[in-house]
Amino acid sequence: MKKSKRKLIKFSNYSFCITLPKSAIDAMGWKKGDTVNATFDEKAKKITITKSKVVSKPSKKKGSSPQGLKEVPELRW
Repeated sequence: MKKSKRKLIKFSNYSFCITLPKSAIDAMGWKKGDTVNATFDEKAKKITITKSKVVSKPSKKKGSSPQGLKEVPELRW
């Protein structure tokens, strides 16, 4: 297990960010846009970040939206 010091970055009035080393993300096979889970253990003062299991995307067939809802376009950052 490798350790590296990281700084907290203020993201908004209600949240902070932490950057992760690209080498660690590459080594784990994670990609931009992957969903991760953050587990907070206040007693042990630890945060554990794990990759979520793959969830299948809903069908993009025309008219497949429930109750006539419009599809939201996929956003890229």
